[in-house]
Amino acid sequence: MSPRRDSAAPARQPRIPENDPVWQAVLRAPTRYDEEISDEERAAVAADANARGIPHEEVIAELRKRAEAEGAGAEFDELMRARHRR
Repeated sequence: MSPRRDSAAPARQPRIPENDPVWQAVLRAPTRYDEEISDEERAAVAADANARGIPHEEVIAELRKRAEAEGAGAEFDELMRARHRR
């Protein structure tokens, strides 16, 4: 659990083993993107710039519907209640 923003407790930094291959890949990853962007990609980005987002309520409703379909509606409700208690 992370400390509250108004807490005097220092934030904990995760301990990442030096031999962790995923962490090593992150460290070796390039920090710049030098590849040219195609006209098709540029058009796709421009089209999405004005796209309507999905309202939070719709996302939660869809997640609840999927949880119920898998028989996990009660677990979903408990997770949502725990999230709102924070």
